[in-house]
Amino acid sequence: MDVMETLDKCALATKESRINISLDITFHDICYTAKKGKKPKNILHQMSGTFKSGQLTAILGPSGAGKSSLMNILAGLKTRGVDGRIEMSGVERDLKTFHKQSAYIEQYDHLLQNLSVEEYMDAAARLKLGIDITDGERKSKVESIVKTLGLSNSTKTRISCLSGGERKRLSIGLELFDDPYFLFLDEPTSGLDSSSSLQCVGLLREIARRGRTVVTTIHQPSSHLLDHFDHLYIVADGLCIYQGPVKSLVPYLQTFNLQCPKYHNPANFVMDVASGDYGDVLPQLVSGVENGRLIYSESSALLCTADSLDTEEQKLKYENLENHRMNKSKELSYAIPFHNQVAILLERTWRTIWREKMLTQVRFTTHVAFGIFFGMVYQAVGNDAGFVLNNIGLLYISLIFIVFTSVMPTVVTFPLERRVVFREHQNHWYSLKAYYLAKLLVDIPFQIIFPTVFLTIVYLMSNQPMSMDRFSMLLCITICIALVGQGIGLVVGAAFDIQSAAFLAPVFAIPFLLFAGFFINLNAIPSYLMWMSYVSFFRYGFVGSMLSIYDYDRPPLNCSQPYCHYRLPDKLLEQYDMADCSYSSCIVGMLVYFVVLRLAGYIFLRLKLKSIL
Repeated sequence: MDVMETLDKCALATKESRINISLDITFHDICYTAKKGKKPKNILHQMSGTFKSGQLTAILGPSGAGKSSLMNILAGLKTRGVDGRIEMSGVERDLKTFHKQSAYIEQYDHLLQNLSVEEYMDAAARLKLGIDITDGERKSKVESIVKTLGLSNSTKTRISCLSGGERKRLSIGLELFDDPYFLFLDEPTSGLDSSSSLQCVGLLREIARRGRTVVTTIHQPSSHLLDHFDHLYIVADGLCIYQGPVKSLVPYLQTFNLQCPKYHNPANFVMDVASGDYGDVLPQLVSGVENGRLIYSESSALLCTADSLDTEEQKLKYENLENHRMNKSKELSYAIPFHNQVAILLERTWRTIWREKMLTQVRFTTHVAFGIFFGMVYQAVGNDAGFVLNNIGLLYISLIFIVFTSVMPTVVTFPLERRVVFREHQNHWYSLKAYYLAKLLVDIPFQIIFPTVFLTIVYLMSNQPMSMDRFSMLLCITICIALVGQGIGLVVGAAFDIQSAAFLAPVFAIPFLLFAGFFINLNAIPSYLMWMSYVSFFRYGFVGSMLSIYDYDRPPLNCSQPYCHYRLPDKLLEQYDMADCSYSSCIVGMLVYFVVLRLAGYIFLRLKLKSIL
């Protein structure tokens, strides 16, 4: 079975039956202004052009020429600071509809490293194909695309063990299940050797041959690679200096007395021209194609972009497509309902966390090791009034340990996963809410099990009161503080990059540590700063821990010394201004934090997504 036949079969069972239609994309007078510091900078200057279905188009240009900005605007990723008009087959583009019809593949392959090829493809198929397709049809489709990608021998291989070319082909294959009309790729051959580059571009050309519009940026392709493209759009200083077939590039340059040396790579030559190595010829080149309004063809001279399209026919095709969509009785924003998205993402996220050593083995080992270590340091202090201050220190340092072992793994891993989420959400795999809910739910068992193991070791080794009620109360506080720590990690990880997050997370914790009631008594805090004690989650954890161990009519403690001032637990609670505190208020305070932090994490994640677009 050849690639064309396989790809055609892969388009049969999408969420909705596709109309046999091809869509072109045309843009007029596109300008883009980016804010660089205080002074705005004009990146693109009234560029126009047409990218046709059935053709593999390459956007070429030197570094900083604006090729990535242009493609991101056409792909709908950049909308701020953009002027001009973009049309789909003669009809002005509706961005929401366009996102459902297109896919964008970034230069760097942001993939979940701990999944195998088979698992990744299956999850993508379940998310993109809808709930009406049978398991057999889905598996057949996965096998067909895997074969097309040349990954049949790597289905059980984890993503972290794939080569660069295999990862790139997998990134493309993941977007083929819903057969997008438009496929955009940013530097798809970056980091690949010549053989892998040819395989990748060959795959893209076959996709385009099925009537899809495939657009890619590329920096400096080899002559052999360049021949695989159908259409070139060359950018220099935010302007179009050529638009037309590959074979017409050299004749076009010759009309301006720019002679490409024999056996020289035309792509290298035009890059030198665009960089100014052959004088100030850019104004003439821009004028030659009217900044993209014209398509140059050696065989038929200059063709006007507008005249080269049968506009009325294209509009009719597009209107038929829209009517087909609107006639559906129930139209989902995504291929499958919300609860199905959550279920699939729960399964995928569980596999990812279970195989991530930082999130499982390292965390478990750390909790056991430090539980034993703390138990050895604070051995048998739990029921001795002579060492009661040491026991309070144990309660406090345990809270700190639990918080930071909950915060840091999330801070370290979440920013790395964030790029994967943005790519998949942008390509309409699932809603951001579904991902975030799955992420929250799947980590909760670990936030319960690990603190329980730690506390059990510490509680027994430090000779705390052998009361199941008190242990349960302290365990409840410990689990709540762990869940608060996870929430902090989500907020910081969603808002900052990994370097900033790893630094800021511990720094942000300092004020909360200070106003918890351990380093300074609550009644000694200045009145104008008292509010900080009420927003300190460490306060609720510390007060709750103290009440669990020393409140509720605990009998006098043992005394190993001639005199023990804190032999009566009530006196100890009075000393720390906790005699009138409520355990239930501590639980409620941390539950409020639990909810607020998770809402804040989602808001930051959505804002971060918008800031990238």
